Amino acid sequence: MARSRNTLVRVVVTLAALAVVLVGADLAARAWATGRVERELQSRLQLPQRPDVTVAGGSFLLQALRGRYEDVDVTAARVPGGDVVLDDVRVRLPAVHAPLRALAGGAGTVDVGPGTFTASVAFAELLRQVDTGGLDVRLSRDGDDVRASTSVRLFGLGVELALTVEPRLEDGAVRLVPLSARAAGQEVSLGRARQLLSSAGVDLLEGWSVALDDVPGEVAVRSLQVTDGGVLARGDVLATSTELG
Repeated sequence: MARSRNTLVRVVVTLAALAVVLVGADLAARAWATGRVERELQSRLQLPQRPDVTVAGGSFLLQALRGRYEDVDVTAARVPGGDVVLDDVRVRLPAVHAPLRALAGGAGTVDVGPGTFTASVAFAELLRQVDTGGLDVRLSRDGDDVRASTSVRLFGLGVELALTVEPRLEDGAVRLVPLSARAAGQEVSLGRARQLLSSAGVDLLEGWSVALDDVPGEVAVRSLQVTDGGVLARGDVLATSTELG
């Protein structure tokens, strides 16, 4: 009886030790693979700092052996572009297919299934892209819209002018569409606001858009939401393939 008990104890200890080794190997493989992908993304996108890549979906080793990874999340604090800088970029990919040799450092094709993304454009970034005619314009949140405030000259005096504008997706750009206006604290028509801005060399309806040319072709922006710090863009990641190695 004692011998059977000792044998059982040895089996349990052996299994526990094996489980620890397998878990450790799984964690090490996950860390190595995601680190390689992070470095690849940083190099290809010329990011100022490495993004963060996580892979859920259970055992990483099993996913690597079958070449299918589930619930892949990529986050980047800042993605600079030729025109627009994106902040807090988050991409979620439910399924990624990649051969083991590609992940291990060799060549191979990676197939990315459809996914979702979000990215923020700060108010300061929006202002950098629009034509303000040299005016000192300030953007802030106004409920679901944006308030654009500035000071214009009227009869030699400075008059505070505020426009409520709505960010809209139009023809591959974010356009700031004026909805209402206030001058010196009183509501005025958009026509009057346009006159005041025209006197300062600014057209109320032209030049108030930000092109999304730097957004990759695999990304389709679907909606915009005003936040305290800027505009949050949501959209889809289209299925695509890329070569590694």
